[in-house]
Amino acid sequence: MPTIWEYADQVAAGDTGSWLAATRRAAILLAPTHPVIPLPRRVPVHQVLVQTTSLVVYGRTFGTRDPGHIVSGPELAAWVTEHALPGPDTAPGNIAAAVRRLLDAVAAMLRAAGHRVPDPGLRSLDRHSRDPVIQQWHDLTDVDDAFPGPLLCLGVAAMSDTFGPAIV
Repeated sequence: MPTIWEYADQVAAGDTGSWLAATRRAAILLAPTHPVIPLPRRVPVHQVLVQTTSLVVYGRTFGTRDPGHIVSGPELAAWVTEHALPGPDTAPGNIAAAVRRLLDAVAAMLRAAGHRVPDPGLRSLDRHSRDPVIQQWHDLTDVDDAFPGPLLCLGVAAMSDTFGPAIV
């Protein structure tokens, strides 16, 4: 099992700038509850948690007008509370709309950070980007038959479990 630090560096995919900084900030925030990342056979919840947290930390840090901003655990809890998906008893149309809002919110953060964000699509080898942030976007938003929706939804649920709901 890799440590959270080793896995965060893998998620950084060789980047030496702001994406690496975001993956390492995500590791700092996740380390108290997830010091190691188990590699399961089926659903990679812990990996998706690190990937999603890194993407949100990146967007919250570099997609704002305050480039020196340092994302905190309570800030992530508030973000997750604002973007939480409805439960399974919700009408399918409402779930689909909530998923779309989540995808749009993350895409907007990445665009504000200066990235050209493609629409989510079908997972394939043709959907590759040299930009590690956009590659992470593909990995978390493109779909296939293995999981019924974007993995980003699983990541946000795992973030909610980790950071808890914001106290309002």
